[in-house]
Amino acid sequence: MHAVFDLLNGAKMTPQYAQASLEHGVEAVHITLNNYRGINPIPDMRHSLNQLADYRKHLNTLSDLVYPIEEFEDFAKAKAAGKLGIVMGYQNVPGVERDLGLLELFHGLGVRVIQTAHNIRNLYGDGCAEEANAGLSGLGRELIHVLNDLGIVIDLSHVGDQTALDILEISKDPVSVTHANCYTLCANARNKSDQVLDSLKKNGGVLGITYLPPLVILPSKGKPESSDVVAHIDYAVKRIGIEHVGLGSDFITDQPPERYQEFMRKPEVYGTWPWLYPINDLQQQQDMLSSLTEMGLANEEIDLIAHGNFMRLFKQVMS
Repeated sequence: MHAVFDLLNGAKMTPQYAQASLEHGVEAVHITLNNYRGINPIPDMRHSLNQLADYRKHLNTLSDLVYPIEEFEDFAKAKAAGKLGIVMGYQNVPGVERDLGLLELFHGLGVRVIQTAHNIRNLYGDGCAEEANAGLSGLGRELIHVLNDLGIVIDLSHVGDQTALDILEISKDPVSVTHANCYTLCANARNKSDQVLDSLKKNGGVLGITYLPPLVILPSKGKPESSDVVAHIDYAVKRIGIEHVGLGSDFITDQPPERYQEFMRKPEVYGTWPWLYPINDLQQQQDMLSSLTEMGLANEEIDLIAHGNFMRLFKQVMS
């Protein structure tokens, strides 16, 4: 069984799911705060703080099973305690608006991943659904320096191509794509172009391959299979090297469909409900990882994809 660091897991974190994760090799997951109760692409300050408070309270009810990750050493502490490491993050900038100094407050409360834009345009830059593809704003450039200084991992999963390229050029730390795939194999606006992948390699970042169906194959081409996920892994490994490839499942186990109504407004990006995942549970994830030997990968190389590459990135950013 391969140890897994899942860079985006949207499943409902019940005691049963936390226990199942541990039993299936998952050592740590990144969860999204501004999507905790429902998808909110531009959270204001009240929403951002409420979601953070709610999730911290929720984690306290699971304290015998989970371990919040605030320092890099916490990953090892969680493993030693037999608990699931939980990395808290936002899929958009929490509602600090122009007061970037307030991000220190969120860092102090345990936030360790932040994305600059979630599909649409905000104060900091364009998301992937913006046709203008305008990139970072001046304020967005300041934001990147603030996140670097705080030791917060930057996420590019939902940003536009030019925004991603701008961030990769100016970030002094390696950058993550927590959950997206390769645009060359699936021409979905959420997926990453070869130009972005090449810049990610140069930056030292990591791409988290996701199982979200419309990002694996286009909805018009039918139901994706596990082999389609493997194809994205294979393409990324050959394009940018195995040390830049990881996992970001985007599992949604036990979540209600109402949570995804915001996404369903963009069928050209997200397809239609219900999503039929090619890898739909934790055992199937382990089965997929085992199948990577058929690509010619050694177990040590599979471990890098499943766990090691994102661990290296977090160590660099958080240390």
